[in-house]
Amino acid sequence: MKIVTLFELAFELDRTGMTAQEIAVRVGRDRSTVFRWLAGIKKVGIREFVRRKKTAKRRRQPRKLNVDIKRQIIKIRRQYDWCGQKIQKELAENYQIKVCLMSIYRVLREEFVVGNKWRKYKKRGEAPTADAPRQVVEHDTVDFGELYAFTSIDIFTKEPFVVMATELTSQAGTACLRAQQQYFGAVELHQSDEGPEFKGRFVETVQDNGSKHRYSRPYKKNDQAYIENFNRSLRKECLGWGKYKKTDLITAQQRVGAWLEHWQTERWHMGLPNMQTPAQFVTEWYGKQNQVAG
Repeated sequence: MKIVTLFELAFELDRTGMTAQEIAVRVGRDRSTVFRWLAGIKKVGIREFVRRKKTAKRRRQPRKLNVDIKRQIIKIRRQYDWCGQKIQKELAENYQIKVCLMSIYRVLREEFVVGNKWRKYKKRGEAPTADAPRQVVEHDTVDFGELYAFTSIDIFTKEPFVVMATELTSQAGTACLRAQQQYFGAVELHQSDEGPEFKGRFVETVQDNGSKHRYSRPYKKNDQAYIENFNRSLRKECLGWGKYKKTDLITAQQRVGAWLEHWQTERWHMGLPNMQTPAQFVTEWYGKQNQVAG
């Protein structure tokens, strides 16, 4: 007894005048698939088409990677932003794990958008907004030669915090983050750009403290508008556009600390109601909240 293939069934149904959509429903395939079948049949004939389909090599199903290996691949990518070849080398040399490039890129595609130099990561949505203190804190760094200012600001209250450091690494970013967390307390979302100082352990520390982390979108100038405006004020009103030596670390931090006190309590802020200082705004906001609660 001859077994009729789906290809032959689709061919016979097409000869009866059925549409591709109707055929797709009958054979249980997408309409686009049926279109490809019928086009191939018209080109080489039904017998040759069926013969080629039966002798065609079936794609080998990829082996599933261990979950721990997947996590390690993603961790290395986030920490160093390496390509698949470098990740493969790192796994082999330092973790004694052998993984083919195809498997590594399959894992990366599940987490990131790869293969396009203009879009490295998944779509991140619109820039976050805040209607209460500590909902969103933006982070950035400012280059002062041998010193770097790790800056952060609460986008709702306009309260900033700055830590001076001598390195622009993930370890330095994490150390500065801990100092910033002591000042801000619990924060719902930390946002930064994709600099190396904001990868690896920095993100892990944010998540360990129960907060979320978001990378700002490339070429979206408004995503980091609050911290970038603050950075310009830091240069213009405090540290200037000059370069500093590592030996200037303590002096620079003291100067920044005094200026931050001025920013908080004396400097009028156009982004706050009635051009209040951040200190005035915070006191007024919490006062209103207490009245509502009472």
